[in-house]
Amino acid sequence: MLLPMCVADLQTEVFIHQPVPYLADCIVSISIHYFHSGRTVVFSSSFSDENLTRLGTETIVDLENEVIERLNLVARWPITVFRSTGDVKQNKLHASDSADDKHLSYILVVRCKEGKWEEACDSMRAKVMEMKASAAWNSRGKFLVVVRHCVADGLQKGLKDLLESLWFFKVFNVVILYPSTDRTVEIYTRFPYDLAPARCGQFSNVVQLDTWVQIQDTGCFLRNTTLYTQTIPRDLRGCILKASAITFHPYVICDDNGAVERGIDVQVLRTISEKLNATVEFRIPPGNERKGQRLSNGTWTGLKGDLMYDEADVIVGCLLINYYDHMMFDDTSVYHTDRFTWIVARATPYPRWLSMSRVFTPVSWVLLFVSVLIFGFIMKCLPTSKHSESKSNWNISKCILTVWAAFLGAGVPEMPRGNTLRVLFVSWVVYSLAMNTIYQTFFTSFEVDPGLHHQIDTFEELLDNSVVFAFSSALDPFFTDDMLERLKPRICCEPTSCLEYVATVYNATTFIGRVLVGYHREALMKKEHRHQVHPFGQDSFQLHAVLILKKGSPFLLLFNDVIARIVEAGLVEYWKETLIEERRMKAGVLALETLKDSYVELNILHLQGAFIFLFIGFGFSFIGFLAELFFGKMLRSAIKHNE
Repeated sequence: MLLPMCVADLQTEVFIHQPVPYLADCIVSISIHYFHSGRTVVFSSSFSDENLTRLGTETIVDLENEVIERLNLVARWPITVFRSTGDVKQNKLHASDSADDKHLSYILVVRCKEGKWEEACDSMRAKVMEMKASAAWNSRGKFLVVVRHCVADGLQKGLKDLLESLWFFKVFNVVILYPSTDRTVEIYTRFPYDLAPARCGQFSNVVQLDTWVQIQDTGCFLRNTTLYTQTIPRDLRGCILKASAITFHPYVICDDNGAVERGIDVQVLRTISEKLNATVEFRIPPGNERKGQRLSNGTWTGLKGDLMYDEADVIVGCLLINYYDHMMFDDTSVYHTDRFTWIVARATPYPRWLSMSRVFTPVSWVLLFVSVLIFGFIMKCLPTSKHSESKSNWNISKCILTVWAAFLGAGVPEMPRGNTLRVLFVSWVVYSLAMNTIYQTFFTSFEVDPGLHHQIDTFEELLDNSVVFAFSSALDPFFTDDMLERLKPRICCEPTSCLEYVATVYNATTFIGRVLVGYHREALMKKEHRHQVHPFGQDSFQLHAVLILKKGSPFLLLFNDVIARIVEAGLVEYWKETLIEERRMKAGVLALETLKDSYVELNILHLQGAFIFLFIGFGFSFIGFLAELFFGKMLRSAIKHNE
């Protein structure tokens, strides 16, 4: 008996003046069943503050007041009332400082002037444009649209135009209320995705979900159908996902023809598309803008330009999450975290010829020679004491040379006489043995590996040296303005180019992720005129990589769900280590530990320090020999002359 009352005459040319309480009952009932408790409900009025005073007796105003009053009585949500001002920049809907305070529920009341649906569509677009200016705007929330004073003629087309207007702003989860009689409200939504590959992301028509019927003082739904469902299914049935990327090893790697082949980001996106039963198509945007930016004239370039101008559904290329991109686009959950640090040239090695002198510090060498002299004087003075058991006729030079010979491990010309002198001499021999063992051990180590000069390893040391800073402008948002002023002189370059610059110029440094360093370092070292680079031991901070989609993208939640499983399974780390290992194998620096030599053959290059000191000794000996011949000849001439 109720069914005839639920059918509206779609050919009528008049609109229904429905009693306000009945329609308010329907709105509040849907809000209670589907809106999230504790989260803000935005109520969008169909009137601005200016014309609200002129239309105070209008039934729509009565409806809005009735609905707001009843929602407040339920006391389940904070309520924000939005009225159009006509200026997009002036309307900022309230949002708390919490990053989670995204509006999840919207009630939008639109009306048709003189019953025309075009007025309702224009009003809808204007409202959404103004509400989008708020940081709390959430196109993935639940939208309840109430249509008032619209004629039933052209109902299907009018509703479809409304849904298409919301579709343009990435609003998908929509229910429309249309009063068909004075006691019934028809509930419409868009027809679910037609996911044939040729029509991905389109809807074909409007479908009626249910009907609200008012019986005496109560109302009910005829079918009790779920009004808000998952509008984007997990099975995309082969839909094409357009992805824009930049060549950025090891995240995006292209083949010789410039086509995207593999990489960490590529593997993540392909896994997502496989789980969603979609087909991903990669595109490399032309030009040199790479990740892109917003120009002064308001246009966008690079990857972000592709996203803004619908050339791509998602962009990849190790995009680091930051506040500016987060406000302009939708970023997925973090799938990869890299540790960033400063990279400098590796310290130069010590010359091998210094190996003999580097065993001890200069102060230690001085103390060692002083101890030889002191011990020589003791050996000279001890036998002359009245308490000494033996009398020695050694002069001071003979005592010092004997001590020096014992220190070098050579023989002495005469054994000491007397127990006291013998005990003293044995103690010196033990001391000399310990010092010789230490010296020979470190000398051999320095001959094999001479070691490095002092290595810059802190940011304070970096600032104390005259260096050129080279890093990408994409990292600027992660530094304060004061810090950027200190990082001068500076060269802006792509990360790979910056790393190669540091491997070429000694007084240069770059700020880069450890993954990128691990992937490129060995290959750079194989090039000519390159030196090794050194990452700081401490990380400056960690940065997180995400995929970026257009604001309000319907794929965000689906992407996040798959990314969570990828991260939990450790697949990103596995793909990263695999790529780095393959890179090192191609560079010829990765070998099995069992195949590596555990010893070093000492050659002339290693022993150059010993030979240098040997030749220095030969030189002094030869000079002494010539001096002996010269002074001997002079002495003989003087004697002969005196005779």
